[in-house]
Amino acid sequence: MNYWNETPLFRFLVFFICGILLAIYFPCLSLRISLTVCGLLISLIYFQFIFRKKLDYYKRRWITGALSYVIVFLTGYALSVLVAEKNYPAHFRNMNHPSAFVGYLQEPIKEKSKSCKTVLKIFTVKENGEWKESTGNCLAYFFKDSESSALKYGDLIAFSICPDEVPVASNPSQFDYKSWLGFNQVFDQVYFPAGKWKLIDHHYGNGLYDYSYSLRSKLLEVFRTNYITGQDYAVLSALILGYEDEIDSEIINAYAASGALHVLSVSGLHVGIIFVAINFFLGFLNRSRKTRLIKSIIIILFLWFYALLTGLSPSVLRSATMLSFIVIGQMTRSHTNLYNTLAASAFFLLGINPFLIMQVGFQLSYMAVLGIIFLQPSIQGMWEPSWWLPRQVWSLTSVSIAAQIATFPLGLFYFHQFPVYFLLSNLIVIPISTVIIYGGIILLIISGWHMGALVVGILTGDVIHFMNESVLFIEKLPCSIISGISITVFESWTLYVCIGTLLLFLAVKRQQYLVISVLSVACLCGSQVLEAIRINQQRQLVVYSVNGKSVTNIIDGKENFIKTDTGMLAARSMMLFNIYHYWWDCGMDESKVTSIQDSTAHQGNYCYYRDFLKYGNFRIAFVSDTNLLYKFTGKTEVDFLILSSNVKTKLKNLSEHFVFKHLIIDSSNSPRKAERLVNEAKKVGVSAYSVPHEGAFVYHLSRE
Repeated sequence: MNYWNETPLFRFLVFFICGILLAIYFPCLSLRISLTVCGLLISLIYFQFIFRKKLDYYKRRWITGALSYVIVFLTGYALSVLVAEKNYPAHFRNMNHPSAFVGYLQEPIKEKSKSCKTVLKIFTVKENGEWKESTGNCLAYFFKDSESSALKYGDLIAFSICPDEVPVASNPSQFDYKSWLGFNQVFDQVYFPAGKWKLIDHHYGNGLYDYSYSLRSKLLEVFRTNYITGQDYAVLSALILGYEDEIDSEIINAYAASGALHVLSVSGLHVGIIFVAINFFLGFLNRSRKTRLIKSIIIILFLWFYALLTGLSPSVLRSATMLSFIVIGQMTRSHTNLYNTLAASAFFLLGINPFLIMQVGFQLSYMAVLGIIFLQPSIQGMWEPSWWLPRQVWSLTSVSIAAQIATFPLGLFYFHQFPVYFLLSNLIVIPISTVIIYGGIILLIISGWHMGALVVGILTGDVIHFMNESVLFIEKLPCSIISGISITVFESWTLYVCIGTLLLFLAVKRQQYLVISVLSVACLCGSQVLEAIRINQQRQLVVYSVNGKSVTNIIDGKENFIKTDTGMLAARSMMLFNIYHYWWDCGMDESKVTSIQDSTAHQGNYCYYRDFLKYGNFRIAFVSDTNLLYKFTGKTEVDFLILSSNVKTKLKNLSEHFVFKHLIIDSSNSPRKAERLVNEAKKVGVSAYSVPHEGAFVYHLSRE
């Protein structure tokens, strides 16, 4: 099969995506220029077609193809610029000193321990005493009380607090929440204390969304009232309705470690299971062209309603779009190339929202399906069991292997881990989750029959509990997950080139593909050698930004030293969010770290005594108590003076006891205390760094 020639939509999609990525990372062209060039190229193609006989069009048809690719590329670029709301003059952040805002809730409230979170769609702003139409989304946090907890999608509120720009990640290699929100057209955030906002009206959003969220709340209540509780309820809600707010971190980590996390997010698997059921029950409509049309319309409407009900995640959008194209193809009984169908669904979604390309779920979803389409038939053909059960097990195994091959570079890049027992977990989880999905749907259908719903609810809950326990068991198996893997964007792309060209070589036996694959391996090896050199030469001091905590880290080659309290070291989730990702990027193993404690006098290359640390030629003093200032007479020379725990002192007192090059105010100090110390330092000409305001302090130490 000549994949390239038989998949024109796939070819155009590559150039379309390249145009989108150029607009995101290198916005070098204006919208006007890109649209003008597109218009000129379209005119050139039209001119070439009109005079095709005189221009010998057949011999020069490659020119039309090349121009078409450029047009698609520029279209992707222009569309990305056009969709970006922050570029609009009417965006509320582009207004001059707005004093009041009106907007509605774009999604249901998510309750946290001390606040309620949602996204506001702002459409009216008061500027210079005059109300003006506006646009823009804003992340909103409400003080948690009875009023804020009662808010629903579409509620219209007014407020006067001006939103602030979402801050950048405060630690190196930390998840870039600001960029993630930006790709979802959210650039600002606001916090509302009690009484600082006013509810104006209800049901102001999209009526279809309003109905969908309301229906989902009623369906969730059906699960609750039929003895499905705790994490069994949380998993069922995520499986069927895409409601993930109540899943705890232990279950999420277990599913991630076992390679079955995709089950907890409504995806192509769930949509496919429901599609099979609907297609089966409507099989009686296959009798004529007219009844097939009715069947297709019903299936498509149900698929999109289910997508809306589950929150329109990228994987669900992809599945619903692709299945819609397949259903249309079945209705017309025309041959459909799955690669073109997959590309058509991507074109459709990216045409609506180009920034979907930056969502991890979108990337994983499409790569998984692409891998299954291309690899699964070949993998399954390696063995053909004669018995039904081994045949089904091998079929499921081949799908898991194909999807894992296609997605593991993305998994390494985004999640820094590889689940060793993914085959075992998928063999257990996928069949059981299918039973759970059908059981949950039956429960929703017969919810009016109390006795029947009760029985189905109890049985479904038991099955969910068994699945959760199975996943927890797999997570605890020896070496269940390889974590701490860190690869760069270049290395992830190189991995895909290596895998793709090797698979193409095996498929079409062309030598050039094998050569490219070998060169890709060489590039990976070279990149790893350079990385090893960088790691061996690294030497740095890092003071992390962890709210209310003092965390100081020294990294020297492969050696790793940290000074913090034992509670911080024991809080894996906090360490994972703030620190581990940077350690992995620095080639560190989080299990091999030396904790600097008061009891430690000397070890390796450092000496620590009474809040003084000498590491090589560098001296660091930690001041968390004013009593330290009186431990020594005279002035002590240090390179770094680190203040913590809201120490009650003034800069003048510090200068009487220390001669220092760098003053660092760590994140265990309050922002107000840090600001006061910084202002004092400015007055006397001393350089001070505030971790609460500026994020982590990273200093590359010399090796002199």
